Amino acid sequence: MSVDPQRRTAALLAALWVAEMTSSFESAMILAALKVLVVQFGDAASVGWLVTGFLIVGSAASAVVGRLGDIYGRQKVLLIVLAIGAAGSLLSAASSRYELVLAGRILQGVTATILPLVIGLVRQNLPPERVPTGIGLMISGASIGTAMGLVLGGVIVDLASWHGIFLASAAFCLISLVLVRALVPPSPRAALRAPVDWWSGVLFAPGITLVLLYLTGGKAWGWADPLALALLVGGAALCLLWWRRALTSANPLIDVRTLSNRPITVVCAASVLVAMGTLQITVFFSLLLQAPVWTGLGLGLSATAAGLVKLPSNLTSVLAGPFSGWLTGRGGGRTAMVAGGVITTLGWVLVLIDTSSVAVIVAELIVISFGTTMLFAVAPTIIAAEAPPERTSEVTGMLGVIRALFMGVGSQLVTTVLALESVTRGAERYPSPQAYQWAVTLIVVLTAGATLVALLLPGRKTAGDAPANPQT
Repeated sequence: MSVDPQRRTAALLAALWVAEMTSSFESAMILAALKVLVVQFGDAASVGWLVTGFLIVGSAASAVVGRLGDIYGRQKVLLIVLAIGAAGSLLSAASSRYELVLAGRILQGVTATILPLVIGLVRQNLPPERVPTGIGLMISGASIGTAMGLVLGGVIVDLASWHGIFLASAAFCLISLVLVRALVPPSPRAALRAPVDWWSGVLFAPGITLVLLYLTGGKAWGWADPLALALLVGGAALCLLWWRRALTSANPLIDVRTLSNRPITVVCAASVLVAMGTLQITVFFSLLLQAPVWTGLGLGLSATAAGLVKLPSNLTSVLAGPFSGWLTGRGGGRTAMVAGGVITTLGWVLVLIDTSSVAVIVAELIVISFGTTMLFAVAPTIIAAEAPPERTSEVTGMLGVIRALFMGVGSQLVTTVLALESVTRGAERYPSPQAYQWAVTLIVVLTAGATLVALLLPGRKTAGDAPANPQT
């Protein structure tokens, strides 16, 4: 007896949604355990690398893993990624030595590459008219996973131990693996017309890794420290070699020429401004909410309370992804991206006007997060409409790399602006109210700039409109 196509599609989307939720859970869960882990290992800087290492690995590997999925089958590569994530989680859960916990987190970082794979699978398996909504649904899975990581992670740490969050992570990976294996059909291998130039991918990952290491660790080491500068110069050199190799190769593992497509170029440019602007939401509000009341603008909340203030926006953002997909399907990617940019900019303008209470900030965070999630959802939808079908996951992964790089740049930019003027009491030093105003103004300008850049996109086009280019 044949299975109802609608039920089959719903089952596929559910499996992919859980997989993306697992990725976000692994990213966020560690935040709930930071305080306990600092006590366990006695060094806040080292514990910080449990967050940073995960992000660097995921960012550097996104495009490469996405391309491997395009070549060897996205479902197969997704299963491998989930298995690696489960192994890393179990390693961290079973260890009390910092080095082994960090090694496990680095393995878990591969799960940050899940989104490009599931977007490719959505495009591959859904009718063209349903692709935008399907991609939006994947982004909503990221919002749920983040909320679960913060809330469930906190509960596990409080009731059990920090080892428990890694066991929960392993369980999520294994459940996702079973669902993907059972409900997502195997993906065909690409019919390659020329051998893959592996060097055009091998050079990329370490180059990006070194640059990200500089951006994330430079403040602690000193931006002008010789070893830090060596990381930056070495990473930039490897990226330049990769770029030249990819341009001249007949079949590069990562094809930078795809980025010359005008809509993809516009999306990447807008994403740069978004990453430097509104994606600094956690950095900005963590400082604002936890700063003492005597600073003139802070609310004096604990780290836990500050995290709970963000929770309502995570939950309401679940609706933003599907809404962005629905809007894209009816008005095109430009309409959805401009709408998301306008909503996000409005939210930051409200922050510029009033941050007098927790209730006000909760409302502002809901507006900002809703618009930002729309931007997150529409960008890969536009790319899926423009990229060759056999390179969908690769180009979506490149978008993730670009976001990660410029989030690092934006973080340093915003923290530098916040440090321009301070208020002090004894040995305590915090940004002044004026410094917060300058930082918000910068974020408003960057986010509004992304909205204006989005106007350069062409008219209505959805993810199913791209021509079925032959495999390369």
